[in-house]
Amino acid sequence: MASSAKNIFLNILTSGKPIENEEDGMPAEIVRYILLNASLLIGSIMLVVFGIGVILDGEIFQGAIDLLVAVYAMTGFFILRTRVPYIYPAFLTILSAMALFTFLVADGGIQGFGGLWIYVFPIFTIFALGLRIGLAMCAVQFAAVTAIVFVPGLAAFPYDISAAFRISAVYLMVVLCTIVFEQTRLTKDRVAERLNRIVKVERDEITAMKDNLKVGIFFMNREYIIQGQYSKAMENVMAVTGLQDRSFMELLMASLKQREQDTLMDYFTMVFERSFDNQMLEDINPLHEFSYFSTETGDEKTLRCTFSAVDRENGEVFILGTVQDITHEVALQRQLSEEENKRQEEMKALFEVIQIEPRVFNDFLEDTDFEFNRVNEILRNREVSTRDAVIELYQSIHAVKSNAVILGLENFSTSLHEFESELKELREKDEITFEDILHITVELEAIMKTTDGFKDILARIRSFRTSDRKNQDEYVLLQSLQKVADKASQDLGKKVKLEISHIDLNAIENGPRRVMKEVLTQLVRNAVSHGIESPDERVSCGKKEEGIIQLSIKEKEGTIHIKLKDDGKGLDFSKIRKKAEELNLIKNTDQKQDKNFLLKTIFSPGFSTEGTASMHAGRGIGLNLVRERVRGVNGSIKLQSENGKGTAFNIYIPLERKESDSIAS
Repeated sequence: MASSAKNIFLNILTSGKPIENEEDGMPAEIVRYILLNASLLIGSIMLVVFGIGVILDGEIFQGAIDLLVAVYAMTGFFILRTRVPYIYPAFLTILSAMALFTFLVADGGIQGFGGLWIYVFPIFTIFALGLRIGLAMCAVQFAAVTAIVFVPGLAAFPYDISAAFRISAVYLMVVLCTIVFEQTRLTKDRVAERLNRIVKVERDEITAMKDNLKVGIFFMNREYIIQGQYSKAMENVMAVTGLQDRSFMELLMASLKQREQDTLMDYFTMVFERSFDNQMLEDINPLHEFSYFSTETGDEKTLRCTFSAVDRENGEVFILGTVQDITHEVALQRQLSEEENKRQEEMKALFEVIQIEPRVFNDFLEDTDFEFNRVNEILRNREVSTRDAVIELYQSIHAVKSNAVILGLENFSTSLHEFESELKELREKDEITFEDILHITVELEAIMKTTDGFKDILARIRSFRTSDRKNQDEYVLLQSLQKVADKASQDLGKKVKLEISHIDLNAIENGPRRVMKEVLTQLVRNAVSHGIESPDERVSCGKKEEGIIQLSIKEKEGTIHIKLKDDGKGLDFSKIRKKAEELNLIKNTDQKQDKNFLLKTIFSPGFSTEGTASMHAGRGIGLNLVRERVRGVNGSIKLQSENGKGTAFNIYIPLERKESDSIAS
């Protein structure tokens, strides 16, 4: 109700003219309308009251003039509400006021005070009509008043000369003060208008920048409420509409854990209180880079936020925040990082490969291809159970890893070791699903791609190297075994010497080269890991610091005899017995004391007396792989061990396949 009455009153005073922008202040033209309308209304009412009063006192002529001017004033009031330009009704109103005030000076009015109205005229006229027209009207008024007060007979009563001078002088003083005030006001208005234009341009530029920036900008109070002025990009970045009066913390609830939210609120408190300088606050900003999830659209983004405290004129402190979508930037950075890591790995692989004798490395690649092709055939064979296929894959990966460790291919060895760990967990599962097989197939494909890269590197190396020497299997085998011994002893802190007592070239050339290499690789590693003691332990036992592993390969009567012997500590039957019990391999008391039976158990899958797995031992796959490979060529194994003196493996492999398939102990 009060607001409606206010609007009606304002409409009357402004003659219904619209106020374009109240925030920019009331325009001077509207103020003139208000002044003129207020003067007309108040003047009309006063003239009517005065006119009636004067008529009642017997001054009919003066009363008639008062009423006439009142009607004239109300006419001007109504004309102001039309489309007639302001200057016309204003000029007519001022002209009537000038006539009335001049008449009052001449007539004297009640008790001679009527002439005082002339001092209102300059202020009212100059403001209503402007400086130029107002001054002209004031000049005419001054001339008329001066004539009345100085020329005898023009006024209803004679003015004393001193009084005439005072009236004229005060009038001029009022005019002068009005001119100074009006000129000051005009100058101030021009400056204000120029500043407003500048501010408006800057505001428009800021608005344009705010609306076109790709960065979200917003203000937030101490209750974490987003204020009304925020950039258009804010909604796009946050993937949320209508952010005004919404809690910034609630927008982040789906993206942050409770502990992270508590940390963020503590951080905002530090920003509000300016607990540290801006650089320190930026360094500890928990939202410098974080994963954001929009509950409205389901979009997932990587955002970066910055926050700083801003003081308002009323003393309130707000946080000025910026939010930037850096999803693509992070993805690109990740891609560049991955490419850089890949390049580094390729360079490292190249450095590792160029240090390997090409014939040895080629032998490694051939063995690796053989294992992978074999595994692929097993995985495609529907007659082989899933669990058996996993076990076969486990053995093949272990064999390839062993060869990679020998050659010092660290990255490749590590990848195989991790894949081997996954296979070990998979082997121990109660049920192997199709998804499990799919996963290991993908992993196997990635490893095969690495070997393809090795082939490219080897081809490049070969393009720079020429050699007339034939591929000597003996040389490759002995080089590989020496690397096994050196690598394992170095990693385990032991001193080992590999001695070759006899090598029959016929056995190397005509025997199953790949099987012989895999078996000897596992046995040499096994001897270094489990048989040969540490230097201190050997010295305390009266032995030399350096352990000896002896190898001989002979061929006699169509059978290859491989003997690998070490001078280590021998087999620990107490540990073997304990592990066999853990794996439920011992079924009765007799087996528990039977050394021949215990020797057979060490070839079981997963059997290892090592507590933790490493690159060289602890998987329980090495001797199991030896048994399976020897079985695959219809061979047999004989194992001998003496406590404190060492262990000897005797392996017999027929040059021609036979139906026998046994393991002797």
